[in-house]
Amino acid sequence: MSNSAAYEWTYVDVEAERRRDLRARLAQEISRSRNLRGQAKSLRRAYGTAKVDVHVVSVPGSADSSELAAALASARAVNERAEAELARAAADVWSLPDTGKQARDDGGPAAAPAREARPGTAPAARRTDRTDQVRAAALVEAEALLTRDGPSCEPADLPVFARRLDALRRSRTAEEARLLLHDLGVLVHRSTQRQRDALRADALRARLLDRLEDAEPAERKRLAEAVREAPDPSRLEGEVDLAVARADTARHRSTVADTLMRVLRERDYAVGEDFADLLAENGSVVVPFDETDGYGLRLALAADRPGLSTVLVAEEATDPETDREVQRWFCEEQLPGIEEAVRAHGVGLARTSALPPGVRPTAVVPDGTWPDTGLAHDRTGEDEDEDEGEAADQRERDGRPERRRTRRTRPARSTTYGQERQRER
Repeated sequence: MSNSAAYEWTYVDVEAERRRDLRARLAQEISRSRNLRGQAKSLRRAYGTAKVDVHVVSVPGSADSSELAAALASARAVNERAEAELARAAADVWSLPDTGKQARDDGGPAAAPAREARPGTAPAARRTDRTDQVRAAALVEAEALLTRDGPSCEPADLPVFARRLDALRRSRTAEEARLLLHDLGVLVHRSTQRQRDALRADALRARLLDRLEDAEPAERKRLAEAVREAPDPSRLEGEVDLAVARADTARHRSTVADTLMRVLRERDYAVGEDFADLLAENGSVVVPFDETDGYGLRLALAADRPGLSTVLVAEEATDPETDREVQRWFCEEQLPGIEEAVRAHGVGLARTSALPPGVRPTAVVPDGTWPDTGLAHDRTGEDEDEDEGEAADQRERDGRPERRRTRRTRPARSTTYGQERQRER
């Protein structure tokens, strides 16, 4: 083990992550609802189809995970119903004329020729028969194409498809019918691809904007504007994730500080009431072992990353032999238990560096930074002797070596190393 160690901490707020995931999926469904509403309006405006209602679900910002899950299920149901209604409306729009529909309803082949060519028929009549046959087959194929892919196209392209379909119905040659069908297929393919890209971008944009609600205000404003204006918001996805991760680190610092305070108190360390608040504010806190040892544990949380450091410190210089014994005692009997307890409270710790005991003398904290353990200034000698005896008994129970030093009265100070600098800022 080590008399000093550095860690990378992790903390996952399960409920908050669940809400975040549900919010993101709901934002994508809401984006899908708005696109479906736009398609329904375009179809009705161009062809006078029946109105397709697409309700856009909304939830309050304070909604919990159960409310968000219910809203997500409702939005999905609305969208699935709207897509089915749009598909039926599109099928009505792209249907062949009644004569062609009647032939299919009567059980005839979908592309049956208007009349069969017989031996001896004049070439012009055979060409007419061939044109009718090719045109009928092309119309059936065009109808199937538009019924299948029409709802997935850009709404603005629907009138173009209608004109191509009318031109196909009036085609005068088989070659013209084939060419119009081919052109229609190309137009539909390109339109569906553009619409698919637009829907994907809209869904991602909605998810990123929702995710940015968890970023710091300054970064949220800057990145939200960039996401809204970007034709392809995917290039900003990594930057958004980093911004949210930085905000999460800042939010979770207080949780980590509270966990450390709880763990140290459970192990009977002299932790002051202001420990967690000051540590979360980028303080470097010294926790003394007891009144007479003169040793303590210094903890620090990094300001801009999920970093934690622990190091054994002393109030004043000590003799090397006692120092080695205290370092070994702390590293072998205290630090492993602290690490295990912190992890048991839900905060992950991954050690990134360590200094073994005995390699270096215990660092002496600067003057004026050693914390007070809560004793008053005017305690009597009898009180101090009683505390000294209790401390010696505690050392004996813990197996700690006795440190021979001159007892002195210390003024009451905060439990934070460098607190004065914090307050000056």
